[in-house]
Amino acid sequence: MPSSGDLRLRTLILALTALGGIWIALVIQRTHPVPAAAFASGPQPADFPAPELVRVPGLNRPVAATPIANASPRVRPFTRVPTKQTPDVHVSLAAGKTTGKTTKSGAATSATVVVPIDSRSSAVASTPPLEPLEIADAQVVSVTSSSARLTWKTNVPAQAGTAYGFDAPTIWTQPSGDSLVEHESLLAGLEFGTTYQVYLHAIDEWNRATTTTVTITTQGMPDRSVASTNGSQIVVDDRAFFATAVWGQCSDGFNSNINDGINLFMGDGCSPDESSLPTRLDGRAYSIVNAENAGTADGRGLLGWYYPDEWDAFLQGTVTHKDLEKSIAPPQAGRISFLTLTNHFYSLATPLPQGKGMYPTLMSIPDVVGFDLYPLQVWCRPAFGDVMDAQRELGSTSGGKPTFQWIEVAPMEHKCNEHKQLDPTPETVRAETWLAVAGGAGAVGYFPNQWSATIGTEIARTNREIKSLSQALLAPVGTATSDAVAVRVSTRTLNGATYVIAINTSSTALQAKITVEGIAGRSVVVVGGGQVVGADDTGFADNFGPLAARVYIIPPAGW
Repeated sequence: MPSSGDLRLRTLILALTALGGIWIALVIQRTHPVPAAAFASGPQPADFPAPELVRVPGLNRPVAATPIANASPRVRPFTRVPTKQTPDVHVSLAAGKTTGKTTKSGAATSATVVVPIDSRSSAVASTPPLEPLEIADAQVVSVTSSSARLTWKTNVPAQAGTAYGFDAPTIWTQPSGDSLVEHESLLAGLEFGTTYQVYLHAIDEWNRATTTTVTITTQGMPDRSVASTNGSQIVVDDRAFFATAVWGQCSDGFNSNINDGINLFMGDGCSPDESSLPTRLDGRAYSIVNAENAGTADGRGLLGWYYPDEWDAFLQGTVTHKDLEKSIAPPQAGRISFLTLTNHFYSLATPLPQGKGMYPTLMSIPDVVGFDLYPLQVWCRPAFGDVMDAQRELGSTSGGKPTFQWIEVAPMEHKCNEHKQLDPTPETVRAETWLAVAGGAGAVGYFPNQWSATIGTEIARTNREIKSLSQALLAPVGTATSDAVAVRVSTRTLNGATYVIAINTSSTALQAKITVEGIAGRSVVVVGGGQVVGADDTGFADNFGPLAARVYIIPPAGW
């Protein structure tokens, strides 16, 4: 046991050691001041400097501009030795410019990569406002027979999109690229005297979306229609026009045909003078008259004239343009001409006895050229694939003009009518119509002009779909294939939407995988039914009954 003197000495040494430790701590604190108030809860003291706040593009709130200090912390949460593969690099945000260099020091000192203030918007995500995205004040500013203009607003800046259709969106306009509060929607390609649902769609910067609908009804047919062609399109009254026609109808059949969706009457079957045909239709549908009346006919809805039906069957293969000059009507402003050929131009059809030499001359005469094939009533066999193939061949040999095809809708006075199994049915009419469209037809006609009630119901359904899709059906052709040979496919693209026409040309049910370029896994919707078909990055699969014909829509991204 130490003596009392030794105990006092040890106590003194311990006291001096403690005082020395306190003095060292004070020196360290003065040398390395730490703003502890910055980490304390509650308000900061008055003498603590407030951080400078700056506005950063893309953010709805200010952020601190004080740069992170280029200093290593005295205490690390963990320790590791920097290597060339795993260097210690810390990122700091700088309010000023940077040289892009890193600071090198010993192992205990971190290198710092300075990031300019301009990149803060990508590092810090803004918070969506509490109020939901809303569309308000939708106004129909103007409506014509073929177009409409609407204005509307959103409560926050948003990108705008617009679509329209009868029962669901079928046609989309070009989307807006700017985020705005005030929006304008311009619709074109509308049918006269028709009611549409217009879908106003907005997406804000937080990827929130909303849609509202507005109903519009277009004006009636203008007093005088103006017709022309633009490449493979017929253009009427400032819009691409898809004709659904009948041949030689009498006045007592007008209403029934119009109710079934007929919008073009070619000739008058009960009057020797066709010049009055437009007057008798009185703006309910368009009309064309025979070339003999081209110079005298006029009236509301007149588009032009037609040349002798199946003219190729009555000409020699050596006929020239000069030989036909007396039969060719002179051009007229705002009027176009039509010609229907037999199917003998087609490479898989038997040539006429006089050969095929007349076709280049005949195809050079009209503005619009078409043909009739009638596989059931003329060929006496279900050669449905030829409907599409012959249409494509005509398009490739007509010089890029608009083309059309007549569809068989009732028994005809040919030997085939002796076989009832070759009578047209609603299924054959629908299949042939969509095969012609898939092959590139810019119009279709139904022949003869009288049909059964059940076929009339199918014609009305098909024509309504064509009417709702007309601008897309006349759009550029896309790329699609089917892994089933019997299922024929064709696509169109318009303003980011893709349209797929698929027809089973066989009499048996089957499944087909349809590959569509650019589908990117987007949903596929069946026109007229609304069913959604699952898709992957390459396409989609569906089941097809005998002669089933469907049109699918792949909406633009974001819808």
